[in-house]
Amino acid sequence: MPAIRPFLWAIAVFAVALLDIADVLPGWATIAAVLTLPFMAAVSGMRCRYAAGGDR
Repeated sequence: MPAIRPFLWAIAVFAVALLDIADVLPGWATIAAVLTLPFMAAVSGMRCRYAAGGDR
């Protein structure tokens, strides 16, 4: 992941958590936001690998 993406991800998860605390979002929204991190990391990692000329 590029250096800025973890910070953007943390801000997004924090925002979802705050909205969950304020009862704007349902409780499962925070869990869903946190659990999508492995998916985002895998997709980003594959893009970087292909951009660097890795195996396809």
